[in-house]
Amino acid sequence: MTELASVTGTVSRIVERKPPRAWYIAFGVSATFTLVLGAMLAYLVATGIGVWGNNSPVGWAWDITNFVFWIGIGHAGTLISAILLLLRQRWRTSINRFAEAMTLFAVACAGIFPLFHVGRAWRPTGCSRFPTPTWECGRTSAVRCSGMCSQ
Repeated sequence: MTELASVTGTVSRIVERKPPRAWYIAFGVSATFTLVLGAMLAYLVATGIGVWGNNSPVGWAWDITNFVFWIGIGHAGTLISAILLLLRQRWRTSINRFAEAMTLFAVACAGIFPLFHVGRAWRPTGCSRFPTPTWECGRTSAVRCSGMCSQ
C-alpha cells in the first residue's frame, strides 16, 4: 500500500464509520431544541410580541436586544477575518472559514427578530409606512402592540 493510500484510508475511516451513541444523543437534543424554537415562534405569532415584554413603556425588549447581540457577533466574525487578512497570516484559512460561517449564522439568527417584530411575519406590508386598513385592526395582539392601527 502506498503512503497516499494509507492517508486516504485513515481519513476515510473517520467519516465512513457508524457514528457513536453520543452523536445520536446530541442530535436528539439539538432536534428537540429546534422543535421548541418552532413551537415558541408559533406561540409568538398566535399571541403577539407582548410575550417578549415589548409593551408600551418598554423600549428595549427581547427582540431588539437579541437583534443587536447577533449583529455584534456577526461583526466580530468579520473583524477576525479582516484582521487576519490585513496581517497576511498564512495559517488563517481555517480560522477565516470559521469566522465567516459564524458571521453568516449570526446574520441568519438576527434576521428572525425584525421579521417577527413587525407583528405579522407572513405579511410584508407590516414593514411598510402605510397605515393598516381599519378592518384589519385588532385581529391579533401583535397589531395592537405595534401601534400600526389608529383606534
